[in-house]
Amino acid sequence: MKTNVIYTNEQIRERISQLGEEISRSYSDDRPVLCICVLRGAVMFFTELVQKIRGEVVLDFMTLSSYDSGTSSSGKVRLVNGIREDVKGKHVLIVEDIIDSGHTIKFLREYFSEKDPVDVKVACLLDKPMTRQVHADVDFKAFTLEKPSFVIGYGLDYDQHYRNLSNILEVESL
Repeated sequence: MKTNVIYTNEQIRERISQLGEEISRSYSDDRPVLCICVLRGAVMFFTELVQKIRGEVVLDFMTLSSYDSGTSSSGKVRLVNGIREDVKGKHVLIVEDIIDSGHTIKFLREYFSEKDPVDVKVACLLDKPMTRQVHADVDFKAFTLEKPSFVIGYGLDYDQHYRNLSNILEVESL
């Protein structure tokens, strides 16, 4: 596999610190922020990010599936494991690794809006707007990809491999 580093671990951590400040400023009341990690890809980003958010933070995790295998999305989102926390009266912050087709975020916004939260916001490590198939608002993003690259590392995978890499790499050829 031929790869090219597009974001170093140092760049990622610096941007996550800035993002934590942006997120902290956006919540002006004393209500808890329920931070929901979309497993598995967002776990590294989530761990770093929640440490940078000021105020009361509650953590929860959920697993969704929209990939058949490898690099292609089926376009159909399936809830594999839901959250345990009650959403009612809380700010909900969905933390995702990458927003590409938009199907997952559309599904999650609809899913949580029915549970009476104060609001629902989305934070992502990477935004890939050129691959959107449905409208998907992203409130907080660390980085925006400039081209429709396939990326691995820092939680992002290729068929469940390479999540443990500390940098984000563009796959130039498999």
